[in-house]
Amino acid sequence: MQLYNIASLGKFILGVLILVIDYTTINVYEDPTIGIGLAFLWLFIAVRGASFYLFLRIQKMYRHAEKMQLVKDSYKLSLLFGIFVIINVLFLLLGRRSKILWLLLLVGFIALQISLFSDKKDTHGHQENF
Repeated sequence: MQLYNIASLGKFILGVLILVIDYTTINVYEDPTIGIGLAFLWLFIAVRGASFYLFLRIQKMYRHAEKMQLVKDSYKLSLLFGIFVIINVLFLLLGRRSKILWLLLLVGFIALQISLFSDKKDTHGHQENF
């Protein structure tokens, strides 16, 4: 369990470090591709690292499961949230974002989260041989 906390904190610190390097060493006007690429990397890593703690706190308040399961689920949720943020920012930069597209993305990611947390029945023991 401690490994998840260390990994998430490390990701957040790495994301902030990438932002500082991006801000101090790269002239975005001379090389916008590298600047935008590193900004996407920073955003994904920092959002994923920070959202782990947010999701862990929310799950501790509303779910009654063992602590290790909450940590694992929070880690999975932080990945989904990082991908959701990156896709939204990409659509913003491309000028393709609309309310309908945002709503479809939101519903899609909520469906992914529901499928992630739904109780899966063990089908390996119930298979019949014909």
